[in-house]
Amino acid sequence: MKDYKHYGKCQVCKLDFKQDDDIVVCPECGAPYHRACYEIQGNCVYSDRHDTGFTYSSSTADNAEKGNINANTSETNRCPHCFQRNLNDALFCINCGALLPKNEAFFTSYGIRISPALDFLYKMGEADMIGDIKISEFARYTKSNLLYYLPLFKNIHERNQSRFNFCAFLFSGSWFLYRKLYKIGTAITVALMLLMILSSLIEYIYIPQILTPIFKIIGVTSTSDFAMNKSNEFFTQISILPVTQQFLLFLPLLIKTIQLAIMLISGIVANRIYFKNCCSKIRKIKTLCKDDNRLLYEKMDKYGGTNLKIVTLLIVCYMIIEYLPRFLI
Repeated sequence: MKDYKHYGKCQVCKLDFKQDDDIVVCPECGAPYHRACYEIQGNCVYSDRHDTGFTYSSSTADNAEKGNINANTSETNRCPHCFQRNLNDALFCINCGALLPKNEAFFTSYGIRISPALDFLYKMGEADMIGDIKISEFARYTKSNLLYYLPLFKNIHERNQSRFNFCAFLFSGSWFLYRKLYKIGTAITVALMLLMILSSLIEYIYIPQILTPIFKIIGVTSTSDFAMNKSNEFFTQISILPVTQQFLLFLPLLIKTIQLAIMLISGIVANRIYFKNCCSKIRKIKTLCKDDNRLLYEKMDKYGGTNLKIVTLLIVCYMIIEYLPRFLI
């Protein structure tokens, strides 16, 4: 492009344009971008100013970078969650829906309690650090639920304090896969699925073969019969069974205990594992990309964030393993 110098620099990656760059401009204000940067960003960085008649110029952009931003895009109204600029009268971020810092007083005046845990988010900036990694880099890599993870990461790094992750407890392997921790997620998921399959086989195939003759011997025809006056006879018959059959009867309970233990351990260690994984992956991506911000954004989007498709697939698999034997037997 012959007049590439006229555009100055990309408003996302802040790099000067080169002759062979694919340049696009915002149709509303004329702000220039690399096409790849604009597609990653998803909208114009000045979109919150379009309603005011804003027109891009290189001098306006320079002033904004130096902090001389007008009232409609003040730093006090920058979202602590995703760093999106918002209009002064906005209560929530137009990008992610988070409560904006300047509106904390509005909510407290109406008796709505604001969690002290959010103080860190209100005071942080894009360049603030957790260890050797910027807050903005964690935000870009983690993407979702930053109001939970950013203060948590700060506590893990500075105080070595984590918290129990109930999502990782309830969904275990699925949660790790959702957060793209594929190795540990696959190991936990396979282990839990094998335990589920084993438990289903025992409960629906082997246990009925053991219990049916016992029920005939003690004359049980219904569960109410058993509950009222046959329990002593039932346990007497169980006690004279071979050890292998007794073990099979109690094996499902043992399997469920092991599953619960795996779930508890997952909930306890999940946040620390995720924090270490984020730090490791971000460092590797930064080393690989060096000063190429476009490549950095692409790699962050590719390897960070979440994977909802694999979770949907796992839910279907769990449902099949859990309920299919009931219809086949």
